[in-house]
Amino acid sequence: METTRRAQLVMDVLRHAAAADHDEAMRLMGEIAQASDGNQMYGVCCGLAEAGRQALVRMYGHPSREGLWALTAPDPADGLRHPAHTFALRFITAFINGDLPTCQALYMTAARASAEDYAHSVTAIVGYVARLAQIALEEPAADVETAAAHPH
Repeated sequence: METTRRAQLVMDVLRHAAAADHDEAMRLMGEIAQASDGNQMYGVCCGLAEAGRQALVRMYGHPSREGLWALTAPDPADGLRHPAHTFALRFITAFINGDLPTCQALYMTAARASAEDYAHSVTAIVGYVARLAQIALEEPAADVETAAAHPH
């Protein structure tokens, strides 16, 4: 599969996931995974995380030079979460903060897990980024001023 085709399919995955068409999103992810090696799938995960970064920038603008992005997770006291969800939040956060060595280490750990856990990890990235995209579409953009209220 050519890189251009893979990138288009990743965007299609996000479009379907954000529209709650999960079956089609996962079918397309399967197509991507079957035609991709580990390095290419790492690129897919980075592409997904970049889409998440773009959604955050749309909602909040660019962080200050000293600022870092943070994504919150549910409280562990509310019950254990599958490690794939922790992986996805950490991967996205590392990527959007420009910490590529951490992204690589996280990805290598996920890739060495069972096939089921690896697939769950990649799917969790899709889910979180799709949710960010949904929210970004619902919220006004950070750089758009709202219209003044009519005076009467």
